Amino acid sequence: MTEFQTLKYSAANMIAEITLDRPPLNLIDDILTHEYLSALDLADADENVRVIILKGEGRGLSGGVDLKFLESFGPTEMKDFLSLFYIKTVERVRALSKPIICAVQGYAREGACTLAFACDMIIASDDADFGYPGVPNLAAPPGMHVWHLQKLIGRMKAAELILTGDPMPAAQADQLGLITRMVPREDLYSETRALATKLTKLSPVGLKSARELMYRVEDMAFKQVPPTALDAMAVAFASEDSREARKAYIEKRAPVWKGR
Repeated sequence: MTEFQTLKYSAANMIAEITLDRPPLNLIDDILTHEYLSALDLADADENVRVIILKGEGRGLSGGVDLKFLESFGPTEMKDFLSLFYIKTVERVRALSKPIICAVQGYAREGACTLAFACDMIIASDDADFGYPGVPNLAAPPGMHVWHLQKLIGRMKAAELILTGDPMPAAQADQLGLITRMVPREDLYSETRALATKLTKLSPVGLKSARELMYRVEDMAFKQVPPTALDAMAVAFASEDSREARKAYIEKRAPVWKGR
């Protein structure tokens, strides 16, 4: 296990786990942000890792950015930190070569929501809720959340969450498609591991190419999508894993992935 100050990292059975561990609330500062980026690099570079799980130690994922850490910041320092946390972190997650799943129990606030919604999928416990108290607590907009939320649930619901700061319970988040699914608290870890394990049995090439295509076409005009999708499919179709998938299907056996 690699040692960090603010998080735990482990990798086994083709799954890397990154656990935020800065008690009592796993608050986010520059150290945690840099360590999270380092942990992502570690998992992405490990050929034995096929799926990444992000979770939080204790009662919640994270209470968000540490306000005491921000207390002495002026506009320049604030912009520098937010460029690191919002821009670099989200860009790094989107550039991963393997899927990442977030497990959320209890609370996820502000920056914690950024970490969660940047992931490919979210499994949330039935006691979880998601909140953006930036306007009531900071008298300021909640950064990148204004983009994430509108993309995920539309402007009207996003406006309610952003402007009031009221948290959204997991059941409502599930209904709106803000998360992948809600599970009982006692099943959160096992359900997240089960989903991750299911993905480890799939072709790394297939997962990587599908994930890349999802993000590439996300903001494209429709006319740009067909040639992009066709190119991605043609390249993946020529891979060893794709040939093995087709052969295994015809021969009615489990495929043996090469990862290329």
